Amino acid sequence: MTAPAPTPAASPVSPSGRRIRRFLLQRCWPLVGATARLYRQTLAARKPVVVVVGSFGKTTTTAAVNAVLGLPGAYRGNAFAGPAMDLLASLPGRTPLVLEVGIGGKGQMLRHARALRPDMVVFTSVGSEHGRSLGSLEEIRDEKARIFSGMDAGGTALLNGDDRLVRSLAERVPGRVVTYGFAEPNDVRILAYRLDWPHGTVLEVDCFGERLEVRTRLFGRVAAYPAIAALAVAHLLGGDPAETLRALASLPPRPGRLRLLRLPQGGWLLDDTYKSNLETIEAALDLLEEIPARRLVVMGEIHEPPGSAGPHYRALGARLARIAEHVVTLGSRKSGASFRSGARRAGLSPDIFVHAGREWKKAAELLADRLRPGDVVLVKGRYTQRLMRLSLSLSGRPVRCVLTDCNLPVPGCHLCPRL
Repeated sequence: MTAPAPTPAASPVSPSGRRIRRFLLQRCWPLVGATARLYRQTLAARKPVVVVVGSFGKTTTTAAVNAVLGLPGAYRGNAFAGPAMDLLASLPGRTPLVLEVGIGGKGQMLRHARALRPDMVVFTSVGSEHGRSLGSLEEIRDEKARIFSGMDAGGTALLNGDDRLVRSLAERVPGRVVTYGFAEPNDVRILAYRLDWPHGTVLEVDCFGERLEVRTRLFGRVAAYPAIAALAVAHLLGGDPAETLRALASLPPRPGRLRLLRLPQGGWLLDDTYKSNLETIEAALDLLEEIPARRLVVMGEIHEPPGSAGPHYRALGARLARIAEHVVTLGSRKSGASFRSGARRAGLSPDIFVHAGREWKKAAELLADRLRPGDVVLVKGRYTQRLMRLSLSLSGRPVRCVLTDCNLPVPGCHLCPRL
């Protein structure tokens, strides 16, 4: 397999332009939301609206659902007035609209529910992201579950049945509940899973009683959930099974989300730099552990670790020491020391860890000295660390940006004109 080249920055968007758009989406939300609500109740009353919510997995799941439905996808963002604007930009009629909806504060999901009035909700997960603004895992679940207040009795909720907190929402759904996952009680169930390295993942799925082989270019057990959620949505909306399977087979990973790149040195790079909350780190390491190759890791900082950060870094240090040959850590000196301490406490060698401080270019140099043909490298870090720059640089793309921390409102370094 030849992995896809990094996405070219053919149409870079000015960060200042994105700041202005974000400001307008925030300030205009009440007006746009009210207009969208009126549109939904009148001209768009018969339009099937599918909303994807959850702590992680939303973007890939939304892309998978759009792919199986043959839709181009929305693009105005998943927060504030973005989803409502995408609804207003859609034409009336029976063509489905798939919207990713994210929140960062209390009360926001209720606004989305009132404006969008979804016919179908895909609930992917509950995790620690936004714990500082939303509270405990149960509070995060409850806040995201407010999307069901916009659904009537004829709607359908597709719940990740393997996630205890998501599964517990079944009784709050006003309409039909469909569960999906690996566990036996799920309505859409993964019967068998196989990593087909480096091509993707192969699943055997029971989809409402029909056994199907699903092939996808997404990687790992974590990638199975978006695939079967999309399969379930297509089935419920009357999609052709053969077309659905073809769409899933051609769906590429999203940038920064376990995306495979071929390295000039002859190895592979897994770019998973978009998020680094604990759940996504563990999922990435689960995949890395399955890959039959010599493994190297660039590990940045944990995003919003729940409680004290030290125990989490030490636990990750122990796990990394068990599965990786070399680990380059990026971030504070304290986090780097905690990784090493975790390995030492587990009776493993801390010598596999080398700390690059906060400079991604130093990390790239340290990694390049250790790379061999056939190696697989996982790059994982906090969003504002922008470690996608390291991934792009290792893949052969010129990168001039040397910021140690970046809060520019750009969805990925590959689209930034300052790269």
